[in-house]
Amino acid sequence: MKKIGKTDEIIHFFKDALKTNKHKEYIITDDLEVLSIAYNHSLEIKYLLITSETEFQPKTKALIEKLIRQAQESYEISLSTYESLQTKENHAGLLAAIHIPTYTKEDLNDFVVVLDRLEIPGNIGTIYRTLDACGATGVLLIDPISKPNNPKITASARGTNLILPTLTMTYEEGQNFLQENGYTIYLGEPELGLDYKSYTYSGKIAIVVGNERFGIQQDWYNHPHQKVYIPMQGHNNSLNVGVATSILVYEAAMQRNFKKN
Repeated sequence: MKKIGKTDEIIHFFKDALKTNKHKEYIITDDLEVLSIAYNHSLEIKYLLITSETEFQPKTKALIEKLIRQAQESYEISLSTYESLQTKENHAGLLAAIHIPTYTKEDLNDFVVVLDRLEIPGNIGTIYRTLDACGATGVLLIDPISKPNNPKITASARGTNLILPTLTMTYEEGQNFLQENGYTIYLGEPELGLDYKSYTYSGKIAIVVGNERFGIQQDWYNHPHQKVYIPMQGHNNSLNVGVATSILVYEAAMQRNFKKN
């Protein structure tokens, strides 16, 4: 395996991908769980960097051997070079550039969650983990403020953002897609409409949640939709968007699974 240093063009690729939007089709990660997902789902790994000064556990060594076979190019780097690139404080000792899979509208299927202009990566990643757990089949990112290749999204999503079919659209494109394909649209609301346990969520559904500060774009209300809210006590009138989405999608999943059984 060839050893490269801080001035190599491959290292510059990683730095550009982490600090700019120059390589927006790639995510950079040193998370072992994300790398396991990349291997298990045969995702395209463009580059794999491995430190030469790290003692890896047997389980990690086995994963590294698999990743080397899967990666297009693998390189050895020093610990100091790794530390100039690592995305978190704990020392994993390896780093990869993973190509974000390309999905089509046909991949979204019948249980879609729409993230309308979300901007906090941790919220987005939390939602992805929940959607993976409850069996949602796709995500629409509407006019996203936080870019899909943000490493903080992948870290908080534990890599599930790479395997849950996702499309980025403008509001107009998303609205047209949902209407043309017969989705029932449920708008997540603080208090309007019916409470979240009142619906059966059958057929093709799209649950829409809005920006952390401004909520859902108002034009959603000018088209066919259902309003759904989560009853609350206390003095706040809304939940964190990641928490609220988790409640809504789990209820939808349970209703849908109950009807199937």
